[in-house]
Amino acid sequence: MSHHSIKITSGVKPVERQDRTQHIKSKTAKDSFSAVLSSAQGQMEEVQRSSEKIFYNIMTPEMSIAAPIETSPDAKFKNILSIVMKHEGTSYVTKDGGRESSKMGILQSTAREYGYKGDIRNISKDEAEGIYKKIWDKSGAADLPYPLSVVHFDTYVNSPAAARKMLKQSGGDIDTYLGKREKRFIRLATMRPHRYGRYLKGWIDRVNNLRSVVAEYAKINEASKIETASAKSVDTRA
Repeated sequence: MSHHSIKITSGVKPVERQDRTQHIKSKTAKDSFSAVLSSAQGQMEEVQRSSEKIFYNIMTPEMSIAAPIETSPDAKFKNILSIVMKHEGTSYVTKDGGRESSKMGILQSTAREYGYKGDIRNISKDEAEGIYKKIWDKSGAADLPYPLSVVHFDTYVNSPAAARKMLKQSGGDIDTYLGKREKRFIRLATMRPHRYGRYLKGWIDRVNNLRSVVAEYAKINEASKIETASAKSVDTRA
């Protein structure tokens, strides 16, 4: 008895199947990006509706509020760096933003610009902190009141040119600053979805985390004011 193999085909040519597969993948990617974009825009609208303005006039130091707990310049930097590092992470990335390798949020070219000579994958935590300190000094964040300082430094690490522009345009209004940063991320992801679309959710989460930092500080500051007023009231009665 002879045995014959039977090849079952779908009736669709290989090229047609490939085209259909690519079309499905492209449609899935677009749908995923659209969902993230829609969610980001919805979050922006919600923030605009519900958030209270927290204004810090960077031109009048007497209105500024010192960073909580830590008051020395070095302590202030390290406190803010810890927030930035939660966003940047510590991993080695081969193609950060589709460009070049990075580690702990520092691109190879940036490390070289600030004096690091080795391969970025070998950079130590102390060396990375040293580079961030130079970026901190250059950014001007040290001269800003908290929490505007953390918002500006986190933005500066991401894009120095954009940070300088947003600081000037916002006039020290943190809500306006973060709103501009969020819109920039959405604009980048919309204009170049194949390059930036996959980063949009993480970018929006980063902005929202900064909003949480700002809101938490406002809450602590308000509680401190109430406690101080209460203490003064007790002293007056005494």
